[in-house]
Amino acid sequence: MWRWSDDTSQAAVLVRELAEGGGDVDQDRLALRIAARMPAHTSVRHAANVLGSGYRVSGPVTAPYALWRAAGHLDDLHEGLWTTVAGRGDIDTICAIAGGVIAARTGTGALPPTWHAAREPLPPLTSQQEE
Repeated sequence: MWRWSDDTSQAAVLVRELAEGGGDVDQDRLALRIAARMPAHTSVRHAANVLGSGYRVSGPVTAPYALWRAAGHLDDLHEGLWTTVAGRGDIDTICAIAGGVIAARTGTGALPPTWHAAREPLPPLTSQQEE
């Protein structure tokens, strides 16, 4: 099973915030929602990694690389993700950025069916899905 990452978890919370906020994001409420998903016994170091403390990863370094990889593969999501991984670093974050840009153009149907079959199901993204 291909488990979704902390970035996917945060994206799911963001989608819920956008849906329930009518397209607007209340940053305080979003931060509380992300923090509420963490178990009570979560270590400070893990929380800093998941919530983002700014340590060792920065947008000015991560985003340009991810966008450069995406720009080189705008018509090939599969290859775009593999070449992005080759750069190492914060792989789930850079692939989330590059993959999101490429998938906006190609759609997720461009991925091999085995990838879709191996992924962990997402949680309900809106309160209507839970009912």
